[in-house]
Amino acid sequence: MSTPPPDSTRTVEVPSRRFGKYQIRSRVGVGGMAEVFLAEATDEKGEQINVALKLMRKGMSEANFHDEADLMGLLAHPNLVQMLEVGEAFSRPYLALEFLIGGDLRSVMDSHRQQMKGFPTAMGVHVTLEVLRALAYFHQAKTRSGAPLNLIHSDVNPANVFFSGNGEVKLGDFGVATSSRANIGPGDGIAAGKLSYLSPEQTRGEKLTPASDLWSVGVMLHELAVGYHPFLKEGADEAKVMAAIRNARVVIPDYVDKPLAAVLQRALTPDLKLRYRTAGEFAGPLFAYALDQNLGQTTRAVQEWLESVLGLLA
Repeated sequence: MSTPPPDSTRTVEVPSRRFGKYQIRSRVGVGGMAEVFLAEATDEKGEQINVALKLMRKGMSEANFHDEADLMGLLAHPNLVQMLEVGEAFSRPYLALEFLIGGDLRSVMDSHRQQMKGFPTAMGVHVTLEVLRALAYFHQAKTRSGAPLNLIHSDVNPANVFFSGNGEVKLGDFGVATSSRANIGPGDGIAAGKLSYLSPEQTRGEKLTPASDLWSVGVMLHELAVGYHPFLKEGADEAKVMAAIRNARVVIPDYVDKPLAAVLQRALTPDLKLRYRTAGEFAGPLFAYALDQNLGQTTRAVQEWLESVLGLLA
């Protein structure tokens, strides 16, 4: 796949296009804590490579930014976005991350909607299973000495799920992740994720568990398989969305296969005792459904699908 052309209309809020050893091409995203740029660098072999350069926004806490860098330094999994380097230039800390040319799941969903195409069930199930693989590792990650980190991502949503040029699915953005052992994240009582993907307990500021992340995965799967968000209604304000999440009366339409509907119902159960507690619990029946329906996908199939949806070239 080829790199999308830089958007020269975007303002790059750095002293120059040269940022340390990186040549900035365009800004590709802005979050609450950081801006992300497409940049070029020269690798050890003297070849040009693209990276996603994440720069802390002015006025943000450096402690939180460095916490994310420390966390990423502990994590290595094929379904997680990988950090290449952490550094500082022009008095701004940065993370250099692998650049994922396929973009994020939100963009792919929007492209489907603009083309008036439904999201393919097989792809929706595949993407969800890959995110669950990432969370299975993430929730069980350990320190270098072997102590459990007890990590919660806290912000699983389509904008944080990315595609590589080879069709791999990767979970990223650990800026609001929490850990019960390390000084990482905002801690209990803070609803730090994207509102419409928060779990009921997250909206109440209660202690988070892996089940909180799995709820967010359930919301994504509902969007992908059913075709719309289960709690986000047009014109609804923040209070109404929060109330819908806490009440969580989810009715799955008849056009959704019953085994898949059963998976969604359990994933979106507000009762923590009944909801999936681990990524493996969630993935088991979903994987069985994929096998029964012959929905398995290769990375090549995902790559070709991305090319058709986004108009990318191999």
